[in-house]
Amino acid sequence: MPNYRVRFSQSPDDQRVRTKLFGIGSAGCNIIEGAPFPAVALSSSAADLARSHAERKVLVGQDRLIGISDADPDLMRKLPSIVGHELLDMFNNTEIAFMMCGLGGTSGSLGTKLLSSIARVKGTTGIVLAATPFSAESIRRREVASKALHDILSISSLCVEFDNDKLSSLGANIPLSRAFGLLNGIMMRPVLDLSETMSRGDIPTFRQVIGDSTYSRFGLGLGRGDERVQRAVLEAVTSPWFDFPLANATGAIAIYSASDPWEKEAAEILSRLEGSMPSAKLLWGAYSDSSLGDRIRLSLLLCTEA
Repeated sequence: MPNYRVRFSQSPDDQRVRTKLFGIGSAGCNIIEGAPFPAVALSSSAADLARSHAERKVLVGQDRLIGISDADPDLMRKLPSIVGHELLDMFNNTEIAFMMCGLGGTSGSLGTKLLSSIARVKGTTGIVLAATPFSAESIRRREVASKALHDILSISSLCVEFDNDKLSSLGANIPLSRAFGLLNGIMMRPVLDLSETMSRGDIPTFRQVIGDSTYSRFGLGLGRGDERVQRAVLEAVTSPWFDFPLANATGAIAIYSASDPWEKEAAEILSRLEGSMPSAKLLWGAYSDSSLGDRIRLSLLLCTEA
């Protein structure tokens, strides 16, 4: 299959996509803290919401966390009586819903499945970023997470999995609490980058690149110096979460950022990526981030079969 490459729209007339951030369950509420977006914290635990600074908080009982899996024509009529208007109204004026969660518990697993279903019915592009349990955790928790991930993949527009077992790769001898903090920042990076580069008109192209492969993993690379492109690409494609052959990727979303992005650097990045994943449709964008100084950053989402 020949390479397919398309760029996020750069027209000044294009309107920025309307996004909303959802923190679901204890882990999700922690991840969204301080994020510069309209945010909703949802949990079955009042303690989670008490710690949250989200502008909207929703305490939902476990009996309302119903996994809705089919967006049939009658579902919209049934939803208000099943989950209440409050949950439906959260998706008003929202074109992309980013849902942050940890799978394995009740709130994160059932809540994310529920909100993904509502987003689908409302016509909102739902992107789930989910942390999954350590292999050393209980069998029951891992089974709940696996079932939830399977269901979410069939409902959401895209689901990005972050396997907690890979946390050790973030650095040697890092305390677990510090590793979770680093992971929260990494999980937020695709949200920040997509929000900077996407316009409303890009949504159909985004969904076309994803195609039927709603399962995704994430890689992040930074580079500086004369070989900063090579370093950034290498670090991104060797992400610990890419535990599958890159050649198996069917879709890729690449976002390059620098204090002063160069077209020449962007072209080199794309050439290197296409050499590693020749069958993937590639959607890319670039934007200026003065906080990077003399570094460049590459965010890479790869879609593949789960």
